[in-house]
Amino acid sequence: MRTFLAPLSRRRQLHAALFFLGVAAIACAGAGLAHAEAPRFLGEVDRQQVTLGEPFVYQVTLSAGDDKVSDYHPPDFKGFKVLSAPSGPTQSTQMQFGGAGNFIAVSYSWRYELAPLQKGRLSIGPARIHVNGQEFRSSVVTVVAGSAATPSTPPPLANGAPGTATPSPGGAAEAADGGSFIRLVTDKTKAYVGEAIGATWFLYMNQPHDKYDTQVEPTMEGFWTEDIALPNRRGGMVLNDELVQGRRYQVGAALKKVLFPLHPGRLTITPMEAQLSRVDFFGTAVRSQHVRSTPTVIEVLPLPKDGQPHGFDPANVGTFTFARHVDRTQVAVGEAVTLTLEIGGRGNIRNVAPPALAKPDGFKVYDPRVTVNVDPGNGVEGTKVAEILLLPERPGTATLPAQRLDFFDPGAGHYTSVEAPALVLTVTGTAGATVAATGGAVPAKDGAVPTTENVIGAEIRPIHARVGLRQDLASSLLKGRALLGIVLGPPLLFGLAVFGLRLRDRLSEETGATRRKRSRKKVRAHFAAAEACRQRRDVAAFYIEIDRVIRETLSHRLGVTVAGLRMDELRARLATSGLGATDSEQVVATLEECDQARFAPGSVPGDDAALGAAIDRAERLVAAIEAMAPPPGGTT
Repeated sequence: MRTFLAPLSRRRQLHAALFFLGVAAIACAGAGLAHAEAPRFLGEVDRQQVTLGEPFVYQVTLSAGDDKVSDYHPPDFKGFKVLSAPSGPTQSTQMQFGGAGNFIAVSYSWRYELAPLQKGRLSIGPARIHVNGQEFRSSVVTVVAGSAATPSTPPPLANGAPGTATPSPGGAAEAADGGSFIRLVTDKTKAYVGEAIGATWFLYMNQPHDKYDTQVEPTMEGFWTEDIALPNRRGGMVLNDELVQGRRYQVGAALKKVLFPLHPGRLTITPMEAQLSRVDFFGTAVRSQHVRSTPTVIEVLPLPKDGQPHGFDPANVGTFTFARHVDRTQVAVGEAVTLTLEIGGRGNIRNVAPPALAKPDGFKVYDPRVTVNVDPGNGVEGTKVAEILLLPERPGTATLPAQRLDFFDPGAGHYTSVEAPALVLTVTGTAGATVAATGGAVPAKDGAVPTTENVIGAEIRPIHARVGLRQDLASSLLKGRALLGIVLGPPLLFGLAVFGLRLRDRLSEETGATRRKRSRKKVRAHFAAAEACRQRRDVAAFYIEIDRVIRETLSHRLGVTVAGLRMDELRARLATSGLGATDSEQVVATLEECDQARFAPGSVPGDDAALGAAIDRAERLVAAIEAMAPPPGGTT
């Protein structure tokens, strides 16, 4: 190793050692790239309510790691006219280094523009794709198509992203002065108690800004809220162009929530305020704008009394499924059995109330352990699972009575219920057996000595014993392929690092050939830029490119910086350079014409023929300059 580093300077040796340590740290952090999360395949629309024939955007997004993606099949667009469809996915890749490992995040998106062909609730079926051979399906999205008038009774929140259909009343007024503003868009302005309302705060910017800071968060008294994850591009807001009253804005979603009203009446969402800034290279704000939304009022209707079940919980609003099961149907006295209640669907999943369980005869019933999983992409879909521990106290056959979940469907406008059938348990053993409970003594019959319960807290779950270790980590490491990479990887990476440093030094050595190659590359770039300016009739920019290519070629050939020379000094230089007198005068005349075009574009001809002749003349002059003999002591 020391002999290998001998040709390098001490400073190069230090750089190589530091590089090796960094690469070794990365190699030790993780021998490969791990996926940040499981693939997510979503379908969403930019709004849920449209008029007949009105175009809207439907987008399918796949978020995956460095996985094999294949066999994408678009959804069935029955009932819609496809106005535009992608020929392939839009793909973006991000790499993240963190303490938990290194992650690759790859995002694929397919964007469709659709228009409804009929009125009513129309569903877009799931798209399908294979990731590492496993099929994934996107969510079903529902769009409500109607006439231009706002329906008197709002439809339920559709599948997919919460709504962006009904703008707040003040949006048009705020856009009237042409300034930036925030617009609150809700998918409905009238809803029942407990009904989901999608709300998105959109930022409308009339000019580009670099920084966005929320100054005042909106308050939503009388609502239960769920935050929705916003899409982002490289850690920033996703912006789209939109015309508002003839003005073009850059629009991005700044905040997204789902609101569940808790009581009837007119509930107000207060304004959101933010500060927009344009910053310079050093992060100093060069201009700022204060923007705000307007307050929005939601009219909340009480749940109808007609058909309302006795003791109905107002949180049970939406569409739900209900199922239950036990972990076993035969159990001994004193052994616990777990009854699992599972509620799924759309609504206020976090607050939906599971049906009460009537205490079965001969059992102790403990408080349930509840887990809730809400989809962060829409805030209204998910599952709620309640696990109830039952402890039999005597043998025999016991029946767990049926349970019914009542809920109000806001789309249908009436109450619905789903029922789980009764379950039968067989209990074996004797009545005096030791039981697992919360403590205390169990009175024995016939005057016998009472038995004491084995005290186990309700939060302690049954222990599942394993015969042995899942795997021998040391043996797996020594016998696996990873050992070869750990042993040979660092020396190989170090050698590659040193080789790369020496190759970089070799390539950085400048010769006459490299200087000529670089000069000719710049000449071609300037002529290409001039041709582009000619195509779009940008006369001033065209002559700027001509001026640059001539001056840079002269500087390279004469060995001096021509940009700082006066025209008489340039004539004197050209007179001794070996360039012909006619070409020298044409060089000076062309540069003077370029200066005139820069400061007075209308004083020079700007038609296509004149610009074409200028390019031909400049190409001939550049060729003549490059044919000049180099200055004494100079290089070519």
